[in-house]
Amino acid sequence: MEILDNIKKNIGQWVFQRDLKFNKRIKSVSNIDDAKSIGILYDATSEKQIKTVEPFVKYFFDLKKDVKALGFVNAKQLSYCHIPKLQYDFFYLKDLNWYYKPQNYIIQNFVKKEYDILINLCDSSVIPIKYLVASSLAHFKIGIHEDGFEIYDLMISLKEDKSIERLIKEIKHYVNLINK
Repeated sequence: MEILDNIKKNIGQWVFQRDLKFNKRIKSVSNIDDAKSIGILYDATSEKQIKTVEPFVKYFFDLKKDVKALGFVNAKQLSYCHIPKLQYDFFYLKDLNWYYKPQNYIIQNFVKKEYDILINLCDSSVIPIKYLVASSLAHFKIGIHEDGFEIYDLMISLKEDKSIERLIKEIKHYVNLINK
């Protein structure tokens, strides 16, 4: 079974690199004042992870931004905490093809929207989110720094504290600092 998973991941990596080459997005740097729309990608498998992201989404919503959070649920079905709301949508294992690429209408709408800022709160080990970041038409992409994974326009490097809370704090700091 492990050999099959490795084959799937290798094919997925090849498709990922191919899709990345054909992504014709318009790159532009946005700060919090200039941005009108913000997309947030995160791991939403547990209720705790969702609760951690909620204040971040609310922060942008309170600033009158068009914000949409799309969470990946690494499970075969959604639970009570994965009910879509105005700013929140979810996708799960059923929405992935055989090499882990996400596919459904919610995902297509998210990827095709030209967000002013796209924020990824996951590292590259969350393969479905990695696909979404690569194929997104967002103008300014922000994510955690990883060697050999340079699809972001702004990469946040975390030394000791690599928690999502720390990443959120750093992203808030830098989007407020840009172009000031």
